[in-house]
Amino acid sequence: MERMMHRVETLMAGMNKLLILCATLALMAAFVPGTGRSQTAALEDFDGRWSFTRAQRDRDSLEDGIDHVADQLNLFIREIARGEMRRRIQPENRVVVRVHDETHVSLAMDDWGPVRFDLTARPRRVRGPNGDHIRAGVSFRDGRLIHREVHSQGHRTNVFALSANRRSLTMRAVIGSDQLPDEVRYRLTYRRSR
Repeated sequence: MERMMHRVETLMAGMNKLLILCATLALMAAFVPGTGRSQTAALEDFDGRWSFTRAQRDRDSLEDGIDHVADQLNLFIREIARGEMRRRIQPENRVVVRVHDETHVSLAMDDWGPVRFDLTARPRRVRGPNGDHIRAGVSFRDGRLIHREVHSQGHRTNVFALSANRRSLTMRAVIGSDQLPDEVRYRLTYRRSR
């Protein structure tokens, strides 16, 4: 019996040491800074070249955005307007973001740009993608890069957001015009190419 009690005491002492070790490791883990990133993207995470994925859901999103607006038009001009919007609103195949510092970025889309923007400044006059003059600006808020354009026929806003792993970029576009009954809204996805 005495021998059995000695074994139980030895076992209990070993368990106490194990519990103390586990508690110590848990406390150490609580105070070690995590290596994971926050869900909110940092400005420098946007830096890079991005290529359009050409996913079917993106093409459907663009078509749905155009159809939503065209379906609100007069029956006699609906199909003409739908065709014109499809001709004018094409997905950008390439987006390039260069982060120069915490307040300056350059943006290029397909053949337009790069144009350098001050994130703290109001939109300014720049040459637009069609060669005309537009007012454009870029801001950074809540982990999103927001590009706004205003031109003589309307406006456009592109909101860029990154996936959690920072490998894909989503652009939510809103295009408006005085000639349209509503805004065209669609979403495109890009993959980091460099």
